[in-house]
Amino acid sequence: MKNITCLQAGKFVWILPIILLIVSLGGCVVHYEKPGQTQAEFDRDKRYCEGVAEQEYVRRGTRVCDEVDRCLISKGWKRSQ
Repeated sequence: MKNITCLQAGKFVWILPIILLIVSLGGCVVHYEKPGQTQAEFDRDKRYCEGVAEQEYVRRGTRVCDEVDRCLISKGWKRSQ
């Protein structure tokens, strides 16, 4: 029988939250537009908003997708049809 130390077990503490974040962000299929902005600018804003959402969804008890959406809208992006 192999014993797992606290240090070794600590490596697995981050796996579940990371998997949940990836899965929850994967369900966010919304297109945004902002006249005059490039794909690179959208990607930059989206990465920033994903970081904010990671903290806010825990604090507010909301979905990550909702927090990303809220952040992008606050940066001037609009949902496209």
